[in-house]
Amino acid sequence: MRQRISFRSISLKQFLISTVLPILVLFLALTWYDTRQSFRYTQEVYSGTLATGAGALESSFSELEQISFTPFLYSDVLATMLMMHNGFLLPNAARPDYLDLSRLETEYTLLLTKMLHSSQQNVISISFYPFGDGNGSCFSIHRDTAGISYSAVEPSYVQHLYDYTKPYGSRAVFMTLQPQEQAAQVFSLLRVIKDYDSGKELGVLRIDAQTKELCATLDGVDHTTNGCLVLTDGNGSLIYQSGQKKENLTYTTQTCPVGTEGWTLSLSTAMEDFQVSNLGSVWIIFLVTLLAYVSAFLLYRHRSANTMASLDSILYAIQQLQEGNLSYHCQVKDDQELRQIANALNETGQKLDQLIHRESEARAGRFRAEYLALQSQINPHFLYNILNGFIALNRMGERQLLEQSIRHLTKLFRYICSNSDTATVAQEADFIIQYLELQKLRFDDRIEYQVEVEPSAGEVHMPKLLVQPLVENCVVHGMPGDDETIHIQLRAYLTSDTPEDTTLILEIADDGVGFDPGAATSRVGLANVTQRLSFFHPDSRCDVQSSPGQGTVVRLTVPISQCVSEETGKEENHAYSNCR
Repeated sequence: MRQRISFRSISLKQFLISTVLPILVLFLALTWYDTRQSFRYTQEVYSGTLATGAGALESSFSELEQISFTPFLYSDVLATMLMMHNGFLLPNAARPDYLDLSRLETEYTLLLTKMLHSSQQNVISISFYPFGDGNGSCFSIHRDTAGISYSAVEPSYVQHLYDYTKPYGSRAVFMTLQPQEQAAQVFSLLRVIKDYDSGKELGVLRIDAQTKELCATLDGVDHTTNGCLVLTDGNGSLIYQSGQKKENLTYTTQTCPVGTEGWTLSLSTAMEDFQVSNLGSVWIIFLVTLLAYVSAFLLYRHRSANTMASLDSILYAIQQLQEGNLSYHCQVKDDQELRQIANALNETGQKLDQLIHRESEARAGRFRAEYLALQSQINPHFLYNILNGFIALNRMGERQLLEQSIRHLTKLFRYICSNSDTATVAQEADFIIQYLELQKLRFDDRIEYQVEVEPSAGEVHMPKLLVQPLVENCVVHGMPGDDETIHIQLRAYLTSDTPEDTTLILEIADDGVGFDPGAATSRVGLANVTQRLSFFHPDSRCDVQSSPGQGTVVRLTVPISQCVSEETGKEENHAYSNCR
């Protein structure tokens, strides 16, 4: 009773250790994935919002650009600018008689004034700074005054405007005024005006507009509570800002170019705002994960109790077999795989009991009885180790591996306990696979194996359990030390010089510690195989190649005989001469 309680407590601890960490990792992974997806969606939404604001700014800039095209659309306006370039409109300047400068000036004023007042934006003024003889002057049309106003400017300022627009050629470029130039916050469109015919640069056209009217289009752009929307010009000067970044928060920023080169609209989103909004999803994931863990724990408790009881019963049955009580009947409930093992143990005990009585009653059938006993015998110590390994797997919560190992042992027992004393090479190879899988459980996967059976060789009938002692020798005697791995290979194939002369070749090789071939007969398994092989076919041969540290190769050569099956009436290939 004390041992059973210990098993259960250790198994519970192993379950908790093996499940808490995966559940925690699952929770964190789901939370991270949900947060990432939600954040990605939010970023896409705000990216669309940013694009909408940038589009509104582009519309405003486009309207100003349309006004700047006026000199290229109206010849009178361009002619007037040419006169300004030549200095004819300067105060006290000589005016050629052949030019109707008064008419040109009037048309210029009327047209630009109309463009200024028809604009949807609050355009302040339209100014022209001529080059050439008119350099140092400025001709302006203001919203709140009538006619053209003239003012003198420093030629260096005109050069400054030209240098700012020069990289852009004839394209429009936007800039912001310095505070000393204008009390109100103003931004300007600049464009170099060229003469159609000569290609001469006449001057710089400047259109001033209030920044607040431009920024009014951004007031409807939404952002998070701690977010920030910023518009800067080509010099990095701040034009518009909605919201303020906080030093203790983490931000992700999206940018979008607007207007001309250098103007940027950026939207900064605080990660903390998003985390607060995503808290509900995190709680849902946590509750679902917790529910899954509780369900797994309850299922484990139910299955573990039944498994522990079944394993205790099987272990007790093995102890009875070790003590010679072959009549003990093992009973297992609820677990189908373990119940199959218990039934196999019961059948094995019964068969062993029958064989012992048969041996005592019929000395004449000694060889036959020994063969049947060998086929039906189970090494209780081997089973005890295997089942203790099952207990370890159950403690660690390796339910899938435990069930797989139980199936291997069930197949092993089913093969051993079958009534026939023969089997096909393919069946024998499958038995070896089940045997090695269980041995891998015992030796912590220090065994690697390879089984190769030709299709034609797999159909040949041979003595059952002929190869198992040789494979067992590889495991028991060939296993290297220091946690090294042994590689075992089983090959089965047919060779023939003529169709009537066919031979079955069975090769068992390992890369273990090896041994002296002269002492091979001292090994019970090898001597047993040699004796049984000669019993079934006198022309068979067993060759051993081995040396210390170089591994071992055992080669069984068995002639094939054709026999008629008593069950099917068909001819079958048998690896023994006295077919019966």
